Amino acid sequence: MLLSSLRVAAAALLITAGLIGCSGNLNNRSNNDQTYKTKGYQNDGYLGLTSVNPNDPLNPTYHHYEDDSNLMKAVLAQLPGIDTANITINGPVARVRIKPKAGLTAAQVDELRSQAQMALDTNMPRYNIQVKVAK
Repeated sequence: MLLSSLRVAAAALLITAGLIGCSGNLNNRSNNDQTYKTKGYQNDGYLGLTSVNPNDPLNPTYHHYEDDSNLMKAVLAQLPGIDTANITINGPVARVRIKPKAGLTAAQVDELRSQAQMALDTNMPRYNIQVKVAK
């Protein structure tokens, strides 16, 4: 009985010493340490969490593949020389096949492909875009 009482007392002493040693000196803090800066949440009803979930349909940056392909088609429509465009999206890869208008030289077709690649890369940075020219 005496041995178990000594063990309990020793355990309590070790726990107390550990807690005192880890507490640090709280009385010597300067006034600068006691000022706290708080940030407010966005007024979105989710305490600012809408920007952390891009697949939430309520997120303003949420897009469907259809929306993305429509934007790509609108970008390609601004380039003269494209007859038709076919867009296939598979995850992060967007494959774009453009058919140039008849009468363009090989140099013009290559320039058109380069312009389409640059325009799509600029407007759709979330995709790895591969532009090919259909013959």
